[in-house]
Amino acid sequence: MTTFGTGSPPGTAELLGAASAHHATNRDRLHLVPSENGLSLAARVPHLMQAAVRYAFAASEATSENWAWPGQQDLLAVEQAATARLGSQLGARYVNLKPVSGVSALTVALSALASHGDVVFNFAERDGGHGSTRFIGTRLGLAMQDLPFAPNTLTIDLDALSDRLRGTPPPALVYLDAFMCLFPVDLAGLRNVVGPHTVIHYDASHTLGLIAGGAFQNPLAEGADSLGGSTHKTYPGPHKGILATNDTDLATRLDEHASYFVSHHHPADVVALAVAAAEMDACGTAYAHATIANARHLAAGLAEHGFTVCGQDSGFTACHQLWIDIAPLMPAEQASARLFEAGIVVNAIPIPHITAPAGLRLGLQEVSWAGMGTGEMDELAGIFAAVLRDADAAASKRVQALVEAFGPTDAEDAVLRVALAAAGGGGR
Repeated sequence: MTTFGTGSPPGTAELLGAASAHHATNRDRLHLVPSENGLSLAARVPHLMQAAVRYAFAASEATSENWAWPGQQDLLAVEQAATARLGSQLGARYVNLKPVSGVSALTVALSALASHGDVVFNFAERDGGHGSTRFIGTRLGLAMQDLPFAPNTLTIDLDALSDRLRGTPPPALVYLDAFMCLFPVDLAGLRNVVGPHTVIHYDASHTLGLIAGGAFQNPLAEGADSLGGSTHKTYPGPHKGILATNDTDLATRLDEHASYFVSHHHPADVVALAVAAAEMDACGTAYAHATIANARHLAAGLAEHGFTVCGQDSGFTACHQLWIDIAPLMPAEQASARLFEAGIVVNAIPIPHITAPAGLRLGLQEVSWAGMGTGEMDELAGIFAAVLRDADAAASKRVQALVEAFGPTDAEDAVLRVALAAAGGGGR
């Protein structure tokens, strides 16, 4: 009898070897990208289980077996546990885990919360809005408009918004999609301007873990009708999406549209997210506060070393991100390349309202999740100065010292070696 899909066909070792090489080089770097985070060994394990290849659809009666897709009750119980934990962390009665990514959640939210022809406000890309929002909204037939933005405070200009809406109907939806963010949104003020009938959706892709840890604003308690986003940035989970609300009607609409846009919501990722949610219950509050403290401390340290850090008049940042206008010293791409050579990964990316085409965007969530504190932020500030101002080649040794102190555990590599050997991909 022939069993297909077993053994190691030609090319397998090369493919796994390339991925293993990527793993090895990236585990030896310090990652300061705001849209990434670590994922614990426990949260990675579900992708080696049957959950990675099975569908899991609940029956119409929650306690009944779905005989069209039988035998998935254990996975459904894990999903219920995940939604309960996330609901508690976010202050949400309804949590939907059907989106498979942040953009998936974005698409569902735009479709469910506004109708063809409705006016929808979101952040312009130049003000830090996500590049997909306007495209997807327009394709859905929505009349997308820019939220007024105040460059001095790096947030919504509520006075300008009030002036624009005077004498005109309010928008059907305000979609708060800042992927470039430093400070909270005045949600109570926004609600006062747009009135009670406009739906306010808060895209928490970047700040979800800070919200869950009680260190950032709580959107659903402050005036947002719903929130959504990805679960792998400040939230230390898998690449997946989430939607949440306290409104029964909105929950029904979101679930209906999610059911059409997403045919299968990846049970292995759901299990991984359930594990991450349990981890956040255990240490999320300390982690979230440490992340913001680290971001502020590093920002102040960089400023002391002479770097131009955005938002200084407002305390630099209130979340995990900080932005450096590096143009007075060198182009952002050159700065990113120098840091990469030294073992540090950062974004060279357009920064709202700086003169240069791009600056450096840093995120402190991954190193904070790994356990770094303000002492390490002092060292990082010094390393940035050594790399970008002094061109000190020895700075890479300082980076490696941090990586070795706070990098992945030996247990993670041991599991990987066993898995690679079993799959015929060799070891690291």
